[in-house]
Amino acid sequence: MESGASRTILTSLCIITCGLLGLLASRFAMGSSGTAAPALMDAAHPGIAAAAVVVCLGAAVAIACALARPVNAAVTLFALGCGVAAFAMRTGTLPDAIFHAAGFRWLGVETLAWSAFVATAAVAAFRVGGPLPDVPWPDPDQGFTQSILRPRALLAMVAGVAAPAVLAFTLVGTSKGQAIGACTLAGIAVAVASRFIAPREQPVLVFAAPVLAIGLAQLILAMPPGVGLDASFASGSLNPILSAMPADAAAGSLCGVAVGLGWSKGLVKREPEA
Repeated sequence: MESGASRTILTSLCIITCGLLGLLASRFAMGSSGTAAPALMDAAHPGIAAAAVVVCLGAAVAIACALARPVNAAVTLFALGCGVAAFAMRTGTLPDAIFHAAGFRWLGVETLAWSAFVATAAVAAFRVGGPLPDVPWPDPDQGFTQSILRPRALLAMVAGVAAPAVLAFTLVGTSKGQAIGACTLAGIAVAVASRFIAPREQPVLVFAAPVLAIGLAQLILAMPPGVGLDASFASGSLNPILSAMPADAAAGSLCGVAVGLGWSKGLVKREPEA
């Protein structure tokens, strides 16, 4: 689109639509006690909740991809992240997970499942919208799949290790806003780090790196047997990384990486690779 006003209107409409779809999905994720479930597995009807999320957020992916060609793939994924954030805001927090006696290992597994959703959405957005304007495809002769699976592009996902570290230092409360905000900061840090690691690669799978790393960290932290998570929460000693619920991590990953890529465009001088 030539008109900046047209792009702004289209972006706003996509964000609003994705948000409404996220809110619709949240109506099917209520817990058996009538309160918001912190994760899909804790919903009164987990199967229905998961199906609703797949249908509603799948539709959000399709709608958000309308931004991919006229704007770019990063804005597409930011709009989708707003929809996931709207869903996350209606779900439960860490105290709700404790109240529901949630298995924190399974919360980590669900976070990993969200990373698969984020990766799929990123592939769809870049497939439709093509490369980001500031970074052309590194090898035009390679196919799309080959380009996103280049060794240097995969190496950029190592930046995801910054996500749990950021959560450990920034997530100091249990409110939903703090959790999503901390996950968004983690996504920004990962995006900036990935620019330094692989500045000439398209950051397709980098969008899934923060939520993937957070899920793995949650699994590791919940592994030791005999750990009383409820007692740790009551004493204030529970690791902050466990305070981020699965949808929080997914929303922060989508929004944070998109913002971080935009902020870091001028940080790295891209030189031709040997």
